[in-house]
Order: sequence, then C-alpha cells, then structure tokens
Amino acid sequence: MRKLLLVLFVTVLSLNTVLAEEDAPVFWKDRQISQLEQVTPSLLDSVKSMQSKISSVAISSISYGDALPSSFRKVATARLQQSLTSLIKLKISICEPCSQIRTDISGSFLKISRGIADDKFRRETAKELNVKGFLDIAVFTSEGDQLSISLNVYEAKNGEIVYSKIVTGSPPKSGSYIHAYYGKMTVPITYTSTSTGSSTSVDHQARVIGGEKMVRLTNDWSFTGGGAFLSDDNSNLTEKYEKAITGFLIDGTISYDVFNFGGEQVAMSIVAGLGMMTVTPFSNPPYFNTGFSLSVAEQLTLNYHYLVMLTTDESATASGASIISIGWKFK
Repeated sequence: MRKLLLVLFVTVLSLNTVLAEEDAPVFWKDRQISQLEQVTPSLLDSVKSMQSKISSVAISSISYGDALPSSFRKVATARLQQSLTSLIKLKISICEPCSQIRTDISGSFLKISRGIADDKFRRETAKELNVKGFLDIAVFTSEGDQLSISLNVYEAKNGEIVYSKIVTGSPPKSGSYIHAYYGKMTVPITYTSTSTGSSTSVDHQARVIGGEKMVRLTNDWSFTGGGAFLSDDNSNLTEKYEKAITGFLIDGTISYDVFNFGGEQVAMSIVAGLGMMTVTPFSNPPYFNTGFSLSVAEQLTLNYHYLVMLTTDESATASGASIISIGWKFK
C-alpha cells in the first residue's frame, strides 16, 4: 500500500512538473483575472486590426463596471497597459493628462474637469503625445460572471469614432467546490457458504452517501479528497452475502478534464486515485479508484467509479466494485 501511495505521489509530482515546463497560460485562482488572461490574445488581435483605420493612439481611459473589485482593477489596468503598449506595428501610448483633474478659472467661475473635456484639449494633447487619436477601454461583467472588454477609438482632429469592438470571454472553471453524492455500489463476492459449505458468488449491494472537496491544480487538472458511508442494501436479493457490507470509503483522486462545452455547462473528466474501504468482512482492503464524471449545468453530476481491490479476506474475496451515483456541486 505504501509503495502504491509513493507511486501515485511521484506520478502527480511529475505531471505538475511537465505542466509547469510547458508554454501554457498561467493558472490564476482568481476567476476574473483568469478570464482577463483568456481574452487578452483576442483583445490584441482586435487592436492590431484597427491600424488600417488609424496609425497611432493614446489610451485615454480604462473604466470598470461596478461589480468589479478594486483589487482586480489594479491588476487589469497594469496588464492592459503592458500588453497594448508592447505592440510594435501600432503605436500605443498612455495619456497621463487624460486621467488628471484640471481646474480653470473663467471670470467668477471655477471649472473642474477630467478626461478629454473639449475639442481644444483633445487636439493639443494629441499633438503633445504625437498620436492621431485616443482609445477608450471599458471592462465589465455580464450575467454569469462573463468578462467583456469594449474598445472605442476616435480621431483627435474631429472626435469621430473610427473603430469600435467588444471582446468577450467565457467564465473560467471553478477553483474549488464541495461535491455531495448518492449512489449504489455493487460488489461481486465469492465466499464459502456456512449453510451449504460450497463456494457461492453473489452481487452484493450497498447504498453510498458521500462528500468530497475539489481543489483545482491547473486549468484541467484537479485533486479531490473525501469519503463516503456504505449502508447495506440487499433486501430485494434472493441470494446475498451472509454479512452486512457497511463501513466507509476514504480516498484521494486526481482528475483530468477531457472536454467541456459552454464553459462548464457540460463537462467530462476522468479520475484515478487510491483509497481504503473500512469494511470488516473484507479486512479493510485498500483499492485503486478509476472512473469518470459527467457534469451538467455546472452543478449536477453523473458519476461512475470502479474500485480495484488490492487485498481482500481469503474467506470472502472481491476483485472489484462499481459505484454509480448522482451528485451536486456546492461552489
């Protein structure tokens, strides 16, 4: 058992090392920043396409929706400015005067302004920055946590909008959740009957009620640990094992997301791991856990697991057990 646990640990460590060495996007646990990283390539492509309309711009403003926290705004502002100003073919600079508060005394009136207040300021600022126009960026979220970025470019000379684009992302996968499930376990058992003295095989059954905690390691890989309670369920069986199969399942698994559609509206993952079944008739055997999970509408799950018993009692042998269950994710 210890050797198998060591093998599993080394395998997981190797997978993480390979994933870290690959030229892949950084996995952010913050769902909004993760989505920003996802849409950045599309945003840059959209900005590049506007060079046929205008040759140089200055970022005049970056505004955010009310639902976005200040911590995200700081990271997003720095990320957007860094990405856009690094473009080579299209000159993009930052308009510092556009974000400053300005005061102007005209007669007995004090005028306070911010941003591009009038045509004169727009033309003079464009001349100082040596740009042909200005770029306004708006970042906001819609229903379902979907992040969108709006681009509006207008000429410095007359204020006419020459380019407009909205880039949208898809909500990232959950970083963690609690999964509760209910199902039935079927265990083919071979044993020697005390009444007849002959070898008998039956498909014993037990109810399974369990819960587990999932923590995402990368965008596709995650670790899950948890346990389940087994309750004997053989009232409808003509032939059944003479002892009750009650106890607990305790295991840890690594899962990989094979595919998903519409964010996580429909997703499928495969799992593999190790655990222990605390059931007295089998002498508390360790097992290898493998199977798959189908997620529908992000929270409802349909699951199939097959447990390969590593050791069992000689008087009642079971090579494996299958579990079919339905569950719900609590995020």
